[in-house]
Amino acid sequence: MNWFSFFKLPSRIAAILAGVGVLGGFLAPGSAEAGYRKVPEKYQDVDVKVLQSGPTLLFSDSPEMVYENGILYKDIVEGEGRVFFHHVNGTKNTRKLAILMRPVNRRTTITWGCRGIGDPDTDYFISARKGQTRYFKEYKESWNKVRKKELAEKRDKRTKREKGEGPDYSFYQKLSDLPLTNLVRGEYMEVLSQACNRKQAGARLKPEQLLTGMFDFHASHPVEIVIMMCDPKEDIENFSQQAALLPMDEHPLRGTYQHADLTYIIKKPFRMKWNQVKALCMADSEDRYYLMGTDRMTGRKTQNHGNYGVIYHLMYRVAGEHPVQLGINPWGGEFHGTGMMISDGKAELLNIPGKSHFFGKGDEIDDIFLHSPDHKRKDAEFIWSPPGASNLPIRAFWTVNRLENSRQS
Repeated sequence: MNWFSFFKLPSRIAAILAGVGVLGGFLAPGSAEAGYRKVPEKYQDVDVKVLQSGPTLLFSDSPEMVYENGILYKDIVEGEGRVFFHHVNGTKNTRKLAILMRPVNRRTTITWGCRGIGDPDTDYFISARKGQTRYFKEYKESWNKVRKKELAEKRDKRTKREKGEGPDYSFYQKLSDLPLTNLVRGEYMEVLSQACNRKQAGARLKPEQLLTGMFDFHASHPVEIVIMMCDPKEDIENFSQQAALLPMDEHPLRGTYQHADLTYIIKKPFRMKWNQVKALCMADSEDRYYLMGTDRMTGRKTQNHGNYGVIYHLMYRVAGEHPVQLGINPWGGEFHGTGMMISDGKAELLNIPGKSHFFGKGDEIDDIFLHSPDHKRKDAEFIWSPPGASNLPIRAFWTVNRLENSRQS
């Protein structure tokens, strides 16, 4: 399918990260390799319940190509927060991307959650996957620390879901050893370098380099967050107070959004037969769970097309005698990310795709995990987040693994 006809199908194409996300795929070396299986011609959509919960999300991706110095986005957050940023140095000289946090009132304590910051790179897919891999690696480490306590609270979580309340995925109340930063009025922290009160802190980007990433935090009192692009030797504190607010580009991908965790609960366990195929589409352009929010710098109402910065928790059960294969189909175009599977009491990082640099011709499925229920009912949770520079939506497919059955027999 050519790209012109692709863009005429809004239900297929949920989001293209400011246009350049697609170009990032075109410019990346290599192409999707063969060897993926094709999307089945016939399948059944699963019955699913969706819950919203989680932190306040600050999303900064417009302008994506930054051609001048200025403030890219800023807002004030109290309590649980998450920042997702995605910016390219569009100038001909080295620039500095900085994210400054400072207390609004007399003091604040910042507790740091999961963090995944990529490295500056002209290959957008590489920068995006590095950030996601680092984020989910920290998530896995925290999950392992609190696993026993979560098992004890399992009954309480199920009760919350029945009432329609979103589950709490944060680790702030469960771990006592998370990093802390205490700031008083007049002090600040630069998040990318993790340096306090350093005027020239930040991350250097050469021309055409992208830096993308995401981090979670909890602020005991209101904290101002300022995302900026400036000269490498710029005093970021002065710059954050005096620089111009840059307007969004033609893609309004920035804003502040509430409840940035989505839980998809598949209601019935998978008892798969040989000829059955189950499917679920996520992050579609017609998805009513796209977050609605406000660009705090202009007051404009915005929609997070693609739900970048949102963490998806796909929860389901497998049962019966046949091994069940979970596969991911990048329905919207080029895709290159990282996710995590929790199954049988273990957490495992998953590259999507695992076979090549990126994939996404529309009809490919990358099989990422095999469940073996063996006549027992087993819980599973697939966790993922839309990667920067990738296209959406994606579809999950569950099928019987015939090869595994033939090996067992």
